[in-house]
Amino acid sequence: MAFRGLCVLALIAFACSFVAAAAVLPVEVAGEAGTVASVTVQIPPGLGSEVRSLWMQIHGLEYADMVSVRVNQCSWLALNNQTVTVADPGRSYGGIGGGFATLKMTLPLAPGSVVEGSNTIQFRFNRSDGVVSGFRVLAFNFLTADGRVILPPGAFVEEDPNAWAPPLNDAENISAGRDLWERARLTANGLPQAPPIHAHCADCHTRDGRDLKYFNFSNASIVARSRFHGLSELAGWQIASYIRSLPFPNPGRPWNPPYQPGPGLDAQPIANWPAGAGLKWVLADDADTFPFLATPAAFRPDSDLNPREIPLAFQLPDWNHWLPRVHPLDFREASFKSSAFSQLYETAPGESAVFFDKWSKARNEFLTPHLTPASKKWTPELAEALYSAQLWQLVKTWESLQIEPGRRFWPNAIPAATAPVEVGIPNGTSGMGRTALTNEYFNNAWYELQVLLNSGNHRHHGRQPVDWLYFAGHMLDLQRLSETPEPGRLLVAVAKAMQSTDPAIGPDNYAEGWRLERNPDPRILVAKEWAPMFRNLPRDVKQALAESLLSAWLDKTLEYPPASYFALGAKPAAYALPKDLQEISGGKVWDAAPQFEAAGVSPVLIARLNAWGKSWTALAELFHY
Repeated sequence: MAFRGLCVLALIAFACSFVAAAAVLPVEVAGEAGTVASVTVQIPPGLGSEVRSLWMQIHGLEYADMVSVRVNQCSWLALNNQTVTVADPGRSYGGIGGGFATLKMTLPLAPGSVVEGSNTIQFRFNRSDGVVSGFRVLAFNFLTADGRVILPPGAFVEEDPNAWAPPLNDAENISAGRDLWERARLTANGLPQAPPIHAHCADCHTRDGRDLKYFNFSNASIVARSRFHGLSELAGWQIASYIRSLPFPNPGRPWNPPYQPGPGLDAQPIANWPAGAGLKWVLADDADTFPFLATPAAFRPDSDLNPREIPLAFQLPDWNHWLPRVHPLDFREASFKSSAFSQLYETAPGESAVFFDKWSKARNEFLTPHLTPASKKWTPELAEALYSAQLWQLVKTWESLQIEPGRRFWPNAIPAATAPVEVGIPNGTSGMGRTALTNEYFNNAWYELQVLLNSGNHRHHGRQPVDWLYFAGHMLDLQRLSETPEPGRLLVAVAKAMQSTDPAIGPDNYAEGWRLERNPDPRILVAKEWAPMFRNLPRDVKQALAESLLSAWLDKTLEYPPASYFALGAKPAAYALPKDLQEISGGKVWDAAPQFEAAGVSPVLIARLNAWGKSWTALAELFHY
């Protein structure tokens, strides 16, 4: 490991005869390039010489060398994927510059960097890429060679947002802040010669600014962002004062991904649901999901597995990554203003499924003219503009459903429609994050959010609100790119796919009933193409999962007479699947009987499967399937 220099100034250690003040977290660094924030901690006697590294959890570290760290008078150390070790699962999704907005990492320190007594750590914002205006250090500690932490929990204290007040707490400044929020002219970013933009603060955020209040963006961060968009410092303080004065709940934090699942989430007030379960429930290993799946009815199609309460080793996007980088006004001003996509929001925002279906179609009509044959030569700029239009709709949907929150349910499929692939953005250098891996992470993230907000709830229609097979296919794509299997997350989706059907509607109803070709079937656990997803599962675990899934699928399938699967009537249009999806859907599960037998599935269950296969085959010949 190369260092930028060793300490050149020896500090004199001394024993403190007083109780040191706790370091306040997070350490927020926001503003212009070169902005520095410092924090001082006390190292107990005899431990300074044991320090070998600095562990950090940082929110908003978006690209290499954006941040540098200095301990005492040592050299500044830039943070990138070569100078730090990023912890999994963040490392698997690209580390610094990848998909996760918050990362845990370890920075090696030169001998003598840390001493007994007082030690100062400085965090510097080196430069902006025209999007970012700062970052937050959520936690840090010094580590010994064997990974022991040096600083006790009492060395830190969390800042309480409820103690914040409007910095200019008078009606005139608060009113001025609201006016600026709604009408101030902004520039695109804080870089030199940044062009003016048409959008105002209220256009990309919620109309009234409640998102900044809800997720507790600090006064300092609001001021820094106002300056970033070309406003004065006074204007920033006025906007911050307006946001602080809003009478809305504020359970969230900027780094806690909205709707992140975890145990106990449903026990909280429903107003807290969008704040999510917190980063503490982003698991370090997908295998840790399985204890939450180990219920007798987990895969039963007529049961109700609650994905909101099942933690994942998958971090959903933070609020910053919900916000559009290019407002549709600044993509195509005239066509946006005259579009139904814009006018439906301005004139009739609603909460009904009918409204959201109409609004989604309007979005497609607005974006379709820009997806000309020439646009198949994707550029990062075009991809960003179209993706931002999707994000704009997502944010405004959140806004409309926050006005009167009363249910843990979104009556639409807008989260899934936010995936880059939904407008054809390809994995690669024109995709989000400019890499296939990060673009595919966002595909997965928005499909995952759809499952959490509306997975069908036994009321699906066709392939809405979730196209389960394509969602599973994107999980496989992400596994190939990240080389990180997620069998737990995949099987939660498989369970919810089977539970998206009304228990009272049979297979003769093609749109809403139990149809074998619509969802992943139990072969997903034994199919060759999917073996990498389950490669780390112990044999006994895989056997138990295969038996549970196959048993649940068979019990449901055999509820209906075999002939009902061949009922005459209106059928859906042909639905061509890629090869690796064809082998996990369609109902011919009996073809995989040898694979189930090799996985240890009981002979009794395999006999039931083969009997069903014979019945199906005989009828298929009769109906010419």
